[in-house]
Amino acid sequence: MQLNDDDVKLILSKNIKSARIASNYTQEVLAEKANLSVNFIKDIEASRSGVSLATLINLCKVLKTSPNQLLKDFFKDSVNNSEDIVQQLNFLSTFERNAILTLINYFSTNDFNNIVSN
Repeated sequence: MQLNDDDVKLILSKNIKSARIASNYTQEVLAEKANLSVNFIKDIEASRSGVSLATLINLCKVLKTSPNQLLKDFFKDSVNNSEDIVQQLNFLSTFERNAILTLINYFSTNDFNNIVSN
């Protein structure tokens, strides 16, 4: 699927607006907290304007969300898998979660390509 700027603007506008509403912010409050103009927030939410990477990160910080969440519609499978994993981890005890985090850290810091190929 070939994406264009309008597709990205449409998805971001919908998800930024949803995150803003979930945060109980008006457009004015979001603009103030993100140090942006109210008109720019309105343009983003109406899909009339895109955002730079720096602005996206700033909005994520203010809205206490992640770029993954705001772009989730482009990566539905990976986001859904991540959400499933998080839900499964929530059912584990603290000891079990820490054990899994230790394993993840171990595997992410070691080169297993050499072990697998030998």
